[in-house]
Amino acid sequence: MSSLTPPIRLSVAAPAYNEAEGIEAVITEWHAFLSGLPELESFEIVICNDGSKDKTGEIMDRLTLTFPELRPLHFSQNQGAAAALNAAIAATTGDWVLLIDSDGQFPIQNLPDMMAALRKTGGRAAIGIRQKKDVVFAQFGSWASGLVCNMVHGSRVRDFNSAFKLVWGPTLRNLGLEAKGMNYSTEVTSRLLERNIVPVEVIIEHRPRVTGTSSMKLVRGAIHRFLFVSYIALRQLLLGLGILSRPKP
Repeated sequence: MSSLTPPIRLSVAAPAYNEAEGIEAVITEWHAFLSGLPELESFEIVICNDGSKDKTGEIMDRLTLTFPELRPLHFSQNQGAAAALNAAIAATTGDWVLLIDSDGQFPIQNLPDMMAALRKTGGRAAIGIRQKKDVVFAQFGSWASGLVCNMVHGSRVRDFNSAFKLVWGPTLRNLGLEAKGMNYSTEVTSRLLERNIVPVEVIIEHRPRVTGTSSMKLVRGAIHRFLFVSYIALRQLLLGLGILSRPKP
């Protein structure tokens, strides 16, 4: 049963790329917070190092000596954030999976509000509504792509592209995600809606990045986002026409 009634087995899944400057502080903060969360029976932190060129992987491996709940995965070459997140998701074992970035922009302290919202509604997914700190161009791209995705799904998700999500594990591991780059958060929301799972929305804190640099190139990212959103729209058309089989909830 997809219930958040304690005790809960939780997995945290995240991609990481060239985050050596801040990854130790982030993992330490996550571990300290989750260790003190009374609702949890157990937790694991699964992070996929996406072929980082710095010491991200070495730091993660070292931290396993201090934090046995940490389970690092490693790509020998960079494959994209979505590919890294997919690998992390596939390796999770928890009943519930928290999707989060490893750059520290999403405080782990947002988790209890997500859990409370899901307990209240009995839902299988929650999505964090960011108080965005992005540049205007990126904000517009996120708004525009969210608008189109909502139109093709007939939904009203306020932050369609938010990467901070709490999802029932068996459902998440069965979504069949295809994205490889930075569009994974959009795809997760879309695939949930395809299964008639409307995420509960919760306003969350979203910090500005203070370490490392974003791997998103604005112009290239905008082109990729346009193409990916076009793919989502075409996919929904094919599902509606019965040309594709609609996935089961």
